Amino acid sequence: MRKTNTPFTNRIYRAELSHTPAGSPIATIVPINAKGPRAHHRQVAAFIYDLASEMEKRSEALGARWVISVEAWNARVIVELASETEARAADEFLANVLSDRNLA
Repeated sequence: MRKTNTPFTNRIYRAELSHTPAGSPIATIVPINAKGPRAHHRQVAAFIYDLASEMEKRSEALGARWVISVEAWNARVIVELASETEARAADEFLANVLSDRNLA
């Protein structure tokens, strides 16, 4: 997989990783400077939608069956798994995307 050029590559945000009760990975995007101009909920939402767009493109290229869900109000992107067998691949996928975006 090749790296894509993105407008958000600096250290404005970081990701906190967790899982849903069903085991789907979640990335919660947190502004590093909570009082900075990029911490406003609309700026965070714009970043999340951009991140989700990239994740959708990469998922399609992989032929993945999972679904990328955005919860902009919670600053979260969820990789909803189609089956339990996708859990490891989805975790690795998310780790790679976050690493490429300097969020890990």
